[in-house]
Amino acid sequence: MGHSNIQLDKGQPTEKHPAMAFVYKQIKLMDSGYTEEKAFEMVEKEYLDDIDAKRNEMRILRGVAVDEEATSYLSHYQRIAEKESRMKSQRFERDIPKFQRAQ
Repeated sequence: MGHSNIQLDKGQPTEKHPAMAFVYKQIKLMDSGYTEEKAFEMVEKEYLDDIDAKRNEMRILRGVAVDEEATSYLSHYQRIAEKESRMKSQRFERDIPKFQRAQ
């Protein structure tokens, strides 16, 4: 059909930019007999499905990062609480003789 008016690099279309890859796929579908609109819809659906999958993956990764941060945050305060507990126990052990003498 002659829709191949895109830049070629050694006879192959350059698909480095996502928009160029989109257009190339659309042109390939048009060359195989689809209308411009139908080819656009098909490529758009493919890209939207891919984008949705990547978004979901990023949400999962962010969730893991937030969980790790929360765990780190909790373990920090847990260590503080444990240290305070040890200090209270040491203070109590130190002061027991003083309380026993007072009785």
